Amino acid sequence: MRLNRKQKISRNLLICLLLVACAYALLGFPPYTVRGMCRQMARDYLLQEPLEPICVQKDQSRYVNDHARYTYVLARSGNTYISFQYEQNFLQNWRYYQHIAPKMSNGTLCTARDGILYIAGPFEGVSSATAEVTAEKTLVLYDPDTEERRVVKGPETQTFTLQGEKEGEELLMFRYRNGEYDLFPERVPETQQDLEDVSDLWYRIYRMGEEEDTSAGHGLLHADLPVHVTLYGESGSVLDTLDLTVDTYELHEW
Repeated sequence: MRLNRKQKISRNLLICLLLVACAYALLGFPPYTVRGMCRQMARDYLLQEPLEPICVQKDQSRYVNDHARYTYVLARSGNTYISFQYEQNFLQNWRYYQHIAPKMSNGTLCTARDGILYIAGPFEGVSSATAEVTAEKTLVLYDPDTEERRVVKGPETQTFTLQGEKEGEELLMFRYRNGEYDLFPERVPETQQDLEDVSDLWYRIYRMGEEEDTSAGHGLLHADLPVHVTLYGESGSVLDTLDLTVDTYELHEW
């Protein structure tokens, strides 16, 4: 049977739709919206209540010829807060970006990304807040031949006081980066170093004997920095204080 022009167009459109459906199935039926991703995360973590987003940040890749888009989400399910990031590149979709693992906490969540410290929780009645983040110089020296590790701490410490910005009733944001990201914090004068610079310079893993050589290869040490948060009411009186932590890797994530 010969098809007329309209029938051929309809047939071709149907074939295209079937091919798209097959490709979508082969990719594992990935969700492409924030709410769809929240539903997937709620199922993965067996959350009893729907996961509702309270903050969404969308970014393009920083790299040339990279068309990936990154979406960072802070969301709440009941008293549980969770943060996660996913990457989209055309039809491909990765729920867990390689540098940012999902983080979850009951009551209050403290995390960081791209120069901003995020604290999520029930902050109704809070007018302003400050966060004090303390860094302690901590180096790990290791010998790859013997696998010996030696931790060298202090005595240097530095506390950064950050002013909070309230975003809605469940989110506080504290900016800890001065200006643009510093690719080489060693070149930044000490008086101008921000929390991101110090957490990079003070938490490192070196081969033994190379810690004084700033050009030597090194790794970033996983460490929890204490975060002391003070919550204030409209009159300026202290409503509450929170003692939380943030990981060095979170302070450098994007």
